[in-house]
Amino acid sequence: MEKYYMAAMGGAEGFGNRSIALVVKYFGSAKTAWKASVADLVKSGVRKPSLEAFLNFRQTHPDAPDKLVGYCQRQKIKLCSIFDEDYPPLLKEIDTAPAFFYYRGNLQPNAQRIGIVGSRHNTSYGQNVALELGRELAAAGLTVVSGAARGIDSFAHRGALETGRTVAVLGCGINVIFPRENKKLFEQIAEAGVVLSEFPPQLPPNQGTFPTRNRVIAGLSRGIIVVEADSKSGALITSDRANDYGRDVFAVPGQIYAKMSRGCNELIRDGATLIKNAQDVLNEYNLVAAVKSEPEAVEPIILDDTAVKVLEVIPFDRYISDDEILMQVEEILPNELPDIILELDRKGCIIEEIGRYKRKLGG
Repeated sequence: MEKYYMAAMGGAEGFGNRSIALVVKYFGSAKTAWKASVADLVKSGVRKPSLEAFLNFRQTHPDAPDKLVGYCQRQKIKLCSIFDEDYPPLLKEIDTAPAFFYYRGNLQPNAQRIGIVGSRHNTSYGQNVALELGRELAAAGLTVVSGAARGIDSFAHRGALETGRTVAVLGCGINVIFPRENKKLFEQIAEAGVVLSEFPPQLPPNQGTFPTRNRVIAGLSRGIIVVEADSKSGALITSDRANDYGRDVFAVPGQIYAKMSRGCNELIRDGATLIKNAQDVLNEYNLVAAVKSEPEAVEPIILDDTAVKVLEVIPFDRYISDDEILMQVEEILPNELPDIILELDRKGCIIEEIGRYKRKLGG
């Protein structure tokens, strides 16, 4: 029950990890801190604005810890606190470690993890690199960590799911699907890895949640690989945090004139390790790549009728948008298209570039 008192405190906006750590240390337990008098709470050393936020929240939600227990049980959400045995030791090392987080899946706290991050607005080059790195690093036994965002993050997760485990660190509450098209991907990750968030379960994303999320990606990982990023990409916040925590930073080079490679090329200029493939990363950690089996006979791709109709209108020689597809396939609704596109992508039928698609030769 102790962890639920900690998580309930985290529901007070402005009462964060440092404040929680202060009151738990001062009172000896989160439960005692939750029930403490105002006078005693003042003595704990928490800053006045943070303390006021907690007191207002506690007054409005006096039974928040008990309600949180029931909510997590109904929603099949697990809760891990920094005092639990299954809290990842590597994450505990950082000075801003989350006091707790919500998760679905199987934690495996001592797993060897590598972060793969990059821009939401990826190119086909970045997509292919992220898929390959995710696939080959997971096959070698590393757990791939990323932020579950549109673009490079999603492709890194998808590659890892083909051969091993992956961890998605969300920039929103665990019961918020963002981006919407990743609903099935989140479900797959929870089955073959972990989806986690330190935010209240129903908190939508905002400008401040993503940098907060990025430090957890860096904290969980032995190293961070930046696949594709412009010079102002949020992925560079993750690499900065990795540097702060003494973790390795790797970057995939790109053309010097390519906007989406500027951030990576600058990282390499400033000392990040250049990598060309997964083997370069494995060499850094003295790990052995998975032995590739003999190629098997290619099985035919099986699609349902709706997916076939969508695939038929996607050309080989140019990219088209969601709107163009919907204009030509009138029997599907806009909210159905993301799942169909995800199926076509996972089965190797299409190539995606910044929200547009073209058909893959042979797909």
